[in-house]
Amino acid sequence: MPAPLPDARDPARLSRELLAWYDATRRDLPWRRTRDPYAIWVSEVMAQQTTVQAVIPYWERFLASFPDVGALAAAPLEEVLRHWAGLGYYRRARFLHAAARELAARGGELPRTAAEWLALPGVGPYTAAAIASIAYGEAAPVVDGNVARVLTRFDRVPDPPDRAAVRRRLEARAGELLDAARPGDGNQALMELGARICAPRAPRCPACPWSAGCLARAAGDPERFPAAVARPGSVPVLRGAVLVRDRRGRVLLRRIPEGEVNAGLLELPSATIREWRGGEAVPPPERTSDLEALARRGLGRALARETGLAVTLRDALGRERHAITHRRITVVLFAATLRGAAPRGGAWSWHDAAALAGAGLTSASRKLSRFAGGAGPGLAPQGSPVSSPPPRRS
Repeated sequence: MPAPLPDARDPARLSRELLAWYDATRRDLPWRRTRDPYAIWVSEVMAQQTTVQAVIPYWERFLASFPDVGALAAAPLEEVLRHWAGLGYYRRARFLHAAARELAARGGELPRTAAEWLALPGVGPYTAAAIASIAYGEAAPVVDGNVARVLTRFDRVPDPPDRAAVRRRLEARAGELLDAARPGDGNQALMELGARICAPRAPRCPACPWSAGCLARAAGDPERFPAAVARPGSVPVLRGAVLVRDRRGRVLLRRIPEGEVNAGLLELPSATIREWRGGEAVPPPERTSDLEALARRGLGRALARETGLAVTLRDALGRERHAITHRRITVVLFAATLRGAAPRGGAWSWHDAAALAGAGLTSASRKLSRFAGGAGPGLAPQGSPVSSPPPRRS
């Protein structure tokens, strides 16, 4: 392809072309119809590592229940996590709640500048710049994964974007391309360009408003960029979970305590049985029957050790696979009966099987809950004491 013309890389021209493309093709997203910084804040946090289409219903329900920072601050964390259930990365919700409480404690006024937003728990440079630019018109450039991909291709940046020097270079370049009169739209346009046109695979270069000036397109190798970031090797993990029901068919759940992953959410009682770190002589089993046998041998002891729950395992009901960072987790679910009395305390509660979808479960337990419908094995001893489910907000 011919080399790009110099004026096709002029920052003022690029800014105009990007905004014209955005004005003509922008998606009609609900948070783009408001300048409420709280609503924008919630949307930006939810959209991290989540697709826009998946976020929309969660955002609408969240704002209906917590319409402002005061309502969010006043809500119990468990209720906030219940509204977040299914979005994953629950640490985002805990930080959002903690920041709301910090703001409410000092009067409820939201920050106006990126620097002020950056001082809140869980708010990083990207989120701070996005809110400040969209809600208040501050000329603060954003660099998320989509923006980094666009800019590393446009300038054919050879080094991975996780390096500090490259990150500074990309932030400076994004700032150079930002229209001072419309910084919020400029940031959203650049993010949208990466999400819809400059995709990781098979980018739609002919549809890109910057195609004439893109160095990677001119060289014919846009998919080489951004340069790969070194990642740790994956770690296979085997976990087991149990489905215990009482004589009314209700399902026993455990609220995960502080200090554990997904703290505050409910789960089917579960425990880690084995992790296979690098260099192990024996690899993880590949056959389902072997995984189930290994899980059956170790789950009873692991549950007692991690949760204090004593059970007798029955039939294997199914399995679920998911990944958290570099850990590839397989969870095998067993029907089970309690050995002795049910555990006491606020961490344990019985829930109707038909209502599990709205109970604030972890993602893995929500997927496994499909095996909980109807009557079947896994009954607890009749009259076993256990706390009732916490009341829900109306």
